[in-house]
Amino acid sequence: MFKKLLQISIFLALVVVVLGAYTRLSDAGLGCPDWPTCYGQFIVPDVADGTKLAGYERPFEAAKGWKEMLHRYSASMLGLVVLVLFFLALKGKTERPQSMALPSFTAFFIILQGMFGMWTVTLLVHPGIVTLHLLGGFITVALISWMLLNQNRLVVTYSHILKRHKLLLITTLVLLSGQIILGGWTSANYAALSCGEQFPTCLGSWWPDMDFSKTLYWGAFGIDYEYGILENQTRATIQMMHRIGALASTALIGLLIYLFRSYSHLKSSLMLIGSLLIVQITLGILNVLLSLPMAIAVLHNVVALLLLLSIVTLIHKVFKTVPN
Repeated sequence: MFKKLLQISIFLALVVVVLGAYTRLSDAGLGCPDWPTCYGQFIVPDVADGTKLAGYERPFEAAKGWKEMLHRYSASMLGLVVLVLFFLALKGKTERPQSMALPSFTAFFIILQGMFGMWTVTLLVHPGIVTLHLLGGFITVALISWMLLNQNRLVVTYSHILKRHKLLLITTLVLLSGQIILGGWTSANYAALSCGEQFPTCLGSWWPDMDFSKTLYWGAFGIDYEYGILENQTRATIQMMHRIGALASTALIGLLIYLFRSYSHLKSSLMLIGSLLIVQITLGILNVLLSLPMAIAVLHNVVALLLLLSIVTLIHKVFKTVPN
């Protein structure tokens, strides 16, 4: 039952990430201006669009409200399943031995993630909070995936992994995580189209006039950050940082695949990572050239998560396998 619930929780976590990306990209993050209710109700109110409900300044929009609430409902289901997993692990109801550290931290983290979901609304989609909430969703899926990997049979390896290659693998995870944070920061600051429909150039230049002074601007709480407050020059700088990060991540992952090619038992993982990387690069370019179409923008988030999970799975294979 523990392993089955882990599989269900990963599916739910993927749904939450997809709905979260869809909600954010469709500007529905404030579709319900309160939390955990939506205009004071636990279901989207049945009133006409544009209605000014008592006690709320923001006019009601049913489509945005439903997007936000569906995201909350799915996140609540995931939170419940993670708490059940914690209690099953506590009672020793796991297929294979499982330390309590990981289920405990995951249960704590899912509660923290719920708080960030609340703050995303109450702090009016503050870019820092939105980015941390996105990162938290990715970390949640990674934690659950690691628990599931722990429940699988230990694989016997036939090749010794060099220490410098292990270090490269960890470095790749760190750099990819940084790139994901940059992607979240780009989205949270509405900077995805700040270079226009141009790639690889930006605003008609390979290296446009940029302003790095406010690229990491945190901003005060209590301000409505919907649609962003930064000047386009700063947003274009954030977009360029994301592109440079993508180039660095691609180079490092390419180096990883090249150096790990001799480890035959890792070949399938490397092929998956390489395929996901190609898809992700393609989606990123199409986002710019096609002015951020919703389906491609959401897929860009999903493939970023899958790429992260593929690296996490490779790390598990390298560090958790039994040497021959």
